[in-house]
Amino acid sequence: MGESDLEDTAEEKTKIISVKTQVGKEQNTADLINSRADKSKIQIPSILVTPELRGYLFLESYDKERIKDMIKTVSYARNMLEGDIPIEQIEHFLVPASAVAKISEGDVVEMVSGPFRGETAKVTHIDDTKEEITVELFESVVPIPITVRGEQVRVIKRKEEEKKKES
Repeated sequence: MGESDLEDTAEEKTKIISVKTQVGKEQNTADLINSRADKSKIQIPSILVTPELRGYLFLESYDKERIKDMIKTVSYARNMLEGDIPIEQIEHFLVPASAVAKISEGDVVEMVSGPFRGETAKVTHIDDTKEEITVELFESVVPIPITVRGEQVRVIKRKEEEKKKES
């Protein structure tokens, strides 16, 4: 029995269950489920709360019926959805999104943090590996390129929008 055989049998035993929660209380619900599972000696290898999917959380479990009974006692948990979720449907939530993925050269951005907060600028270069962008501030007298992290900016106007308006 090789290593891959062990992984296949382990995956067959665990099921990914979707739990409907009160919107905005997903993390609280996950914490409550985790503490109740510890007290009840129910094994939950992982719980996934994702900001993109409000009102739901996913948990991995071996015993679906015990989870269903336990969830009835957890505040903020509404119910458990029928059926198991294949890992392929939620694996895109497990990969962190790049901060610069939706930014392109020529976009107009607003600085949301740092010393230039509130300033608008044009994106001149993007470094995907470091997740940094180089911008030139509109209000500066001399256009000096400034390199900032992708999380420090918010896109105001996309480059494509400008082209559509001109034609």
